[in-house]
Amino acid sequence: MGKSPVQEVSIELISESSLGTSPSDMHKAAYSGQLYFMNGTWYIKYIEQEEEGQTNATVKVKEDEIVVIRNGLVSMRQSYRPGIKTSGSYVSLAGEMSMDTDTRDIRLHYDEEGYLTAAVWVYDLHLNEQNIGRYTVQCRLTRLSCNTY
Repeated sequence: MGKSPVQEVSIELISESSLGTSPSDMHKAAYSGQLYFMNGTWYIKYIEQEEEGQTNATVKVKEDEIVVIRNGLVSMRQSYRPGIKTSGSYVSLAGEMSMDTDTRDIRLHYDEEGYLTAAVWVYDLHLNEQNIGRYTVQCRLTRLSCNTY
């Protein structure tokens, strides 16, 4: 494809959740990170910096699956696959919880050069077997270095 191995990117994460008829809750975060393509998978890597410490995050993106891996202050590994219920765990300073997701949809967007520009996934979340709500996560990417040499 003639792509540079690693692209520096700005990352905007928007997470919107709703439960029943309650008003939806939205959380936005921005990071600097890297985007690269290897063995049929896009990798997005960035660091979540908090006062208490940091979390290294990797989002692996394929047409039919998104995997979120976080290690550090927060630790988790969760696979999102449309039509499939998946299980994982979520560990934070508050303790460990079982995490189950039922992914409804994954949508990927690319620029004219074929680079991933956005991944959107929609899922129902259960923590410790309690329904937390439906989440829509948007991961928007803007390449900072556009040379392809």
